[in-house]
Amino acid sequence: MAVILIQSAIYLGIIAMTRFARPSLSKLCYRRSDKSINLVQNILKLVALWSILAAYTTPFFIIPHTVHPLLGWPLYLLGVFALCSIAVNAFLLPMLPVLMLWLGITGALIVMAFPWYSDGVVRALCVFGYAFCAAPCVWASMTRIMAGLHQSLEREAFLPRLGESSPPSWFNKLY
Repeated sequence: MAVILIQSAIYLGIIAMTRFARPSLSKLCYRRSDKSINLVQNILKLVALWSILAAYTTPFFIIPHTVHPLLGWPLYLLGVFALCSIAVNAFLLPMLPVLMLWLGITGALIVMAFPWYSDGVVRALCVFGYAFCAAPCVWASMTRIMAGLHQSLEREAFLPRLGESSPPSWFNKLY
């Protein structure tokens, strides 16, 4: 029980810190270069997708295996929300598409917990039907995440990077 309370406190602390500090890792990770900007943007997209995948898998492996499911699943969902909020704030992603899989997992848990199924086969068919209906929403959210990444990287391509010196305003007046 102590491990669950410590993990909950850590996850709540992560959520609080991501609400207060809104950094952008993509502004700090690369400088503008004409040759390698496309490669760097693709690498940043891959890093963003891997961080979202890690946000969904890491809490699963951290939660103790002996915990009761009524404590484990809310802790898992809290951990996923905390780690996804890091990815959302770091890469300037829209929150709802990143959390669409989180909502899908929550819905699947609700479908599984429905107490009035006649047997296990009906329960499995209902979960399969829910997953079949939820899959297009998850796919649409994935395309929105990719569009959001592309838009934020294109928008930041014209801003000066950290450590770059911009020419002074009077420099342009000379030419």
